[in-house]
Amino acid sequence: MAVNVGLDIGANGVRAVALDIGKQPPVIRRIGQVDIERGAVVAGEIVDAAAVTDAVSRLWKEAKLPKRRIVLGLANQRVIVRQVDVPRMSEVELAEALPFQVQEYIPIPVEETFLDFVPIEEFTTPEGEPMLSILVVAAQRDMVETLLSAVGAAGVTPVAIDLQAFGLIRALFYGEFDLETTTAVVDIGSGVSQVVLVRAGEPRFIRLLQMGGEDFTSALVDGLDLTWAEAEDLKRQVGVTPVGGDSSALSASLPVEEEHASPLEARAVTILDRQAEKFIDEVRGSVNFYLGQADEPTLSRIIVSGNGARLPHLANRLGDVLGARIEPARVIEGLNTGKLSEGEVAAMQPIIPVPVGLALWEG
Repeated sequence: MAVNVGLDIGANGVRAVALDIGKQPPVIRRIGQVDIERGAVVAGEIVDAAAVTDAVSRLWKEAKLPKRRIVLGLANQRVIVRQVDVPRMSEVELAEALPFQVQEYIPIPVEETFLDFVPIEEFTTPEGEPMLSILVVAAQRDMVETLLSAVGAAGVTPVAIDLQAFGLIRALFYGEFDLETTTAVVDIGSGVSQVVLVRAGEPRFIRLLQMGGEDFTSALVDGLDLTWAEAEDLKRQVGVTPVGGDSSALSASLPVEEEHASPLEARAVTILDRQAEKFIDEVRGSVNFYLGQADEPTLSRIIVSGNGARLPHLANRLGDVLGARIEPARVIEGLNTGKLSEGEVAAMQPIIPVPVGLALWEG
C-alpha cells in the first residue's frame, strides 16, 4: 500500500490527508484537521514553532496518521516563483546548471535558497535555438529549515516539500489535460492566497498574494470595534454584497425592519465590500498580466478553494469582475473516499485540495 500524507499548515489550522496512491482511483485512508493558535503562522510563515509542533502532534494523534511518506506544503512571501526561458537540455543537466541559469531572475542570492523547477513547454527562437520555458521555485533556506524543525519536533519527517500551488493543480486537474482553455485557480487562505493560471493541466503562472480571509476579519475588528471571534461570526453571517446587489440599500440610516439588516450588519457589508474590491483587484491584476503575456484574451473558468472562499458572495463577485464562470473546488469526484463517508469529506471540500494534491506527489 503506497500511502502518502499531504500536510498543509495554515494560519488557522493544520490539516492532512492520507492517500493510497497505489490504487486507481487513489483512496482516501485518513483525513484530519486541528486548530492552531492564532498568530502562530502569519502569512504562511511560522512565527511560533512550538505552537506548530503542538498542532502537528495533536493532528497525528487524533487522525491516527502514518508517519512515513509525508509531503509538506509551502506557500508564503519568501517563496519566489518565476518563469524563465533557458537553453533546452536534459532535466539532469538543467538541475546542475539551474543556479547559473536563473540567478539574475531571483532577487536574493541563489545560495540562500532551495531551488527547483517545473518544465512548461519547449520552443524554438527565430534564430533556430531550441529553448525551454520553466517555472523556477526559490524558497529561502532559513524559512524552510524553520518549518522542517517545527514539524520534525512532532516526530514527523517529510520525504518532500512541495509548493502548495503544484498540489492544487494535481488535486483539481487530476487526469484532465484540456489543451485549448486557460483556467484560474484562486485559493483564498487565511493569510496567503494563491493565483494559479493553468493550461493543459500544467501551471503557467503562479502568484502568491499576502491577502486572505484574515484581512476581512481584521477590517471588521478595526472598523466596528469587535473582538476577533465576533468579527469572524459577523463576516460569515453577512458576506459581501451579491452580484447585482446594491450595498447602499443596506444603509444604516434606513429602518431595520424594511431592509432586514441591522445597522451593524449594514456597516459590516460596507467594510467587507471595500476589502473585497482590494482583493479582487489583486487577483484581476495577476490574471490580466498572464493573459497579456501569453496573448490569451480570456479565461474559461475560475476554480475557487480555501477557507476564505466561504465568505458569502465573494466568489461570484470575483467571477463577475473577471468575466468567467465560477466553480467550487471539487476533489471527491476523482478519488475513492474509502471507509469515509462522502459527507465527511464534503464538509472539508474547500480546504482539502491542497493536502490531497500534496499527497498525490510521486517524486
